[in-house]
Amino acid sequence: MPLFKAFKAPNATVSINIDKDKFVLGETIKGDLLLTSKEDFEAEDIRVELQGVEKLKGEVIEEGSETLETLETRTYSSTTSYTQRGDVTEYPMYKGQVKVSQKLKITKGYSQQFPFKITIPANLGPTFRGMRADRQWLERMWTLKGVVAVKKRPDVEAKKDIQVSMK
Repeated sequence: MPLFKAFKAPNATVSINIDKDKFVLGETIKGDLLLTSKEDFEAEDIRVELQGVEKLKGEVIEEGSETLETLETRTYSSTTSYTQRGDVTEYPMYKGQVKVSQKLKITKGYSQQFPFKITIPANLGPTFRGMRADRQWLERMWTLKGVVAVKKRPDVEAKKDIQVSMK
């Protein structure tokens, strides 16, 4: 493999096709992942990931303080794992995946749809943007991500934000 090729993702595209972009907690998302390629390469696996992330902005209130949060505004993430960027703290709330293909040799001109199903957990929070009772700004996002994993090169990826509401 040429040296610079290792720094670039394969010349391929992946897209996520779903019938709608609004779902409810506990619903199963059904769709297709479409992969097309303009070069030969080997995929380690092909998968669809569902990610839920909460971002809090503002001064953190001490644990144990009394605040009246709703099911929409409470935080569902574990506070043990987070990323800090300035005054924004990002908490991973959920990450699930479904493999649609194991290792696969992709050839130039390849085009295929892979059907998938992935369920949104019923016990987590809906998409939300707004102020919490403790005066912190909360943004909760849900994203579908199509991934073609490639060994020793960047993966081929596509993301699609979805809206998730309570039942």
